[in-house]
Amino acid sequence: MIHIRQPYVPASQQMLALPRDIVWLRRGTLVFGALFVLILLTVALRAFMLAPWFAIHSMTVLGDAQFHNALTLRANVLPQLSGNYFNLNLQKTQQAFEALPWIRSAVVQREFPNHIKVSLTAHTPIARWTSLDTAVSPENKTDVDIEQLLNVQGEVFETSGGQIDTDNLPALSGPVRSAAEVLSLYQGLQSSLQTNTQGSARQIVQLSLNPLGMWRAVLDNKATLELGSGSKEDILLRTNRWLIAASQVKNKYNAHDLQSVDLRYPNGFATRLSGITTK
Repeated sequence: MIHIRQPYVPASQQMLALPRDIVWLRRGTLVFGALFVLILLTVALRAFMLAPWFAIHSMTVLGDAQFHNALTLRANVLPQLSGNYFNLNLQKTQQAFEALPWIRSAVVQREFPNHIKVSLTAHTPIARWTSLDTAVSPENKTDVDIEQLLNVQGEVFETSGGQIDTDNLPALSGPVRSAAEVLSLYQGLQSSLQTNTQGSARQIVQLSLNPLGMWRAVLDNKATLELGSGSKEDILLRTNRWLIAASQVKNKYNAHDLQSVDLRYPNGFATRLSGITTK
């Protein structure tokens, strides 16, 4: 038989196993100590973040702010802002600026330690707009101080009447959901008039889409264009066909002024010229 003797360890070097309750007590003490330190750090951090030198003291506004000065911004935006550099709600601040008249979008940034910078983008009006929806509130229709305009993105926005001269803008109308569609057709029709009319290009001053889907335009010489229904491509096809034939009609009838054109026919059009009547 083989006997293996364990090396001798003096009693002073032998590690005695601690009772389990002592082990858990030590662990609990470490955990509570760590929690206490964490609480102290949290309180200290909160006190640091709420220190008065981090309160928003100033604001820089860049971009399109021609309709707003420091007084209007201070009166309309500052009461809606709360918090300091660390806890200021940037989304609510952005919404407060975008609720201002003429403001399409706003970008808000914090600048350490107590400043914010705002970049504003204003609406660029391209047309006057009239909503034909029955759902539009009556007060917006009768309030003479409110004017609806259409921006270059085809979005409807409201302004106080008289802030800019809109008399030279075309008047577009239709269901509010069709605003971008109406603007797109207006631009297509105006481009066709300029392309197919030599030297005497007319301007569209009115374009409307009624609830039944019928289009109607008015030129700057008060001539009316009954465009019918259909897609933008269908209407432009009929319009271009008429414009190509219009020069021949003018030459035949000694260039009388146009009064109206009916383009609702699939394979032709009807036109009325001043001074020309049928027998």
